Amino acid sequence: MNRLEEGFLRRSLRPRVDCDIPGRLRMCFSRHALLPEAAKPYLHYVEDVLKLLPCVREVRLNPRIGTILVLYAPEAGSARQILRWVDIVVDTGLELARELEGASDVREDALADRIRGQLLLRLPHTNE
Repeated sequence: MNRLEEGFLRRSLRPRVDCDIPGRLRMCFSRHALLPEAAKPYLHYVEDVLKLLPCVREVRLNPRIGTILVLYAPEAGSARQILRWVDIVVDTGLELARELEGASDVREDALADRIRGQLLLRLPHTNE
């Protein structure tokens, strides 16, 4: 992946906050329709990685319109923490994509386990 492709992916995966009230965060990914076809089969992992944050109670993904609703415990976390987590997830995914570039025999389950392990190491350990 070259720098231009990486920059495009980062912009496509940068959320806009549509609703931010304590306990409820709705994010919109306005460029979701421009994501490469190769990325779309992995959207089902969005819920899993957001739920790694202890404060997240529920995640509702609507890939058709590019929104994610995150319901969270406001006493345990914040919208700011969730948005930072989204950045960490994107960074981790792009790092792994660079590592695996050119690899042809990567199994999806092994890849999911690997990225989950890396994300667990990057979980924030303090509340705001």
